[in-house]
Formats: sequence, C-alpha cells, structure tokens
Amino acid sequence: MAECFAKRVPIVTGGVLGIDAGIAARLAAEGAHINLWDLDATALAKADAPHKATVDVTDAEAVQCAAPDSVAALGRIDILSACAGIAGPNAPLWQYPVADWDRVIDVNLNGVFCCNRAVVPHMLRNDYGRIVNIASIAGKEGNPNAAAYSASKAGVIGLTKSLGKELANTNVRVNCATPAAVAHYSSHR
Repeated sequence: MAECFAKRVPIVTGGVLGIDAGIAARLAAEGAHINLWDLDATALAKADAPHKATVDVTDAEAVQCAAPDSVAALGRIDILSACAGIAGPNAPLWQYPVADWDRVIDVNLNGVFCCNRAVVPHMLRNDYGRIVNIASIAGKEGNPNAAAYSASKAGVIGLTKSLGKELANTNVRVNCATPAAVAHYSSHR
C-alpha cells in the first residue's frame, strides 16, 4: 500500500471506536502520525497511536489546550477528522428528553465547532490543512425518532459549508462526509 499520508499529522476525535477508529487505522496504515482524542481513557490507553489525549470535545477550553499539546508532541496538525459523536435515545420529538437533546447537540455539533475552531489557527500558520467533519445521511434526510441526532448532523453540514467558504482562499480545505450505518470497528481488537 502506498503511504499517501506519510508524515502527515492528523487528529482523529473519538478515535477508538466505530468509524473513528477505522479512519485512524487507515491513516496510520498510510503513514500518518496519529493523534487520537477521545473521552474514553480506558479504550484510549489500549489504542495504538503515537499521541493520545483524553479530551472532552464539548469542553472548549480543554480542546483549545489539546491542540497545542498535539503540536508539541508531533510538530504540527495537518488533518482533523472530527468524528466524535453520540446517537442519543430514540423517541418522538414531543417525548424527547431535553437533557438528552442538549447532550447530543453538545457532542455532535458543539464538539465539531470546538475542534475546528482549535485547529484552524495551527493549519493557517503552516499554510496547509485538511478538515473532514463526519456528519450523517440523517443530517440530510432526517431520521424519525432521532430528531436531536438528525438536527446535530444537519448543523455539522452547515458548519462545514460556512467554514469551507471562510477558508476558500487558503490552503486549508474543509469537507464533510455523510455516511449511513457503518459496521462497528475497534482500534484495540
């Protein structure tokens, strides 16, 4: 396999399970020096990566501190794969618990905002960056009994479009992926 990402330094949020772990594994297989940010310290400890940090993506201050720590550990930030997310409960909107709504929006949308906000200055400083925010087909179509998840992922799509336009005249590119259901993957199998 060609090493397309040789010596590139990506941050993968939520990088120990699911699509996040698959992305991290693929980037590592292609030569990248992975930074994993995840809230699950136990799973993170088992993951194979040159740099790992326990980061709550909903904590703007923690994310702002994690970005320069990653730069200090591996020299720069080239890529952000903003994957950390939660599904939340399944319930009709009129029965959806407010606390769960807030949590889903906080992790899935505010977390993406915090991570993008933290890494862009480092990418601009190096005149290079690639950001891929992971949304969902639910953000485009809306899933029944998953209003919070669908709304949060629609927000990620809008955030990505806005940031992409803000950075259009730089060498930082911003894109969004909208996968449907994916098979479970673990970085510590």
